[in-house]
Amino acid sequence: TNLNLKKSDSLQVVAIVQDFFKSFDERDSQKMNNLLDPAMKIIHHNGATTNREEMIQIIKETKNWWPRTRKLSEVEFMGTTDIAVVGVLNEVTFSLPKNKTVEERYRETWIFKKIEKQWKPVRCHYSKIIVDKHTEEVN
Repeated sequence: TNLNLKKSDSLQVVAIVQDFFKSFDERDSQKMNNLLDPAMKIIHHNGATTNREEMIQIIKETKNWWPRTRKLSEVEFMGTTDIAVVGVLNEVTFSLPKNKTVEERYRETWIFKKIEKQWKPVRCHYSKIIVDKHTEEVN
């Protein structure tokens, strides 16, 4: 029973991450508003922090919104009956004018809380992948 619950919960929270990015890429602010908890914190790769309302406003105001394709992989899940953590590799390819493309890769960690029997993302932190191997050397 617990294994089935965990599998069911993992499918739900991963689907929420996928739905979020679909609505994000389509600039569907209503769907994003419904998916995210009002107090959600997003910690961006550059260290800036936004909440749900701020992020939706930024998306609405962005002028150069380039078409993109996205691949989510390396999904990891762990959780209890009321807290879940999802890790994911997010690879985005932006299509810019003059057939130029830009590829960006991020490692993301999503934290979910079960609120009124529904999973809601309450925090997301993502880091841009800028190196393939970690070192503690100071240059």
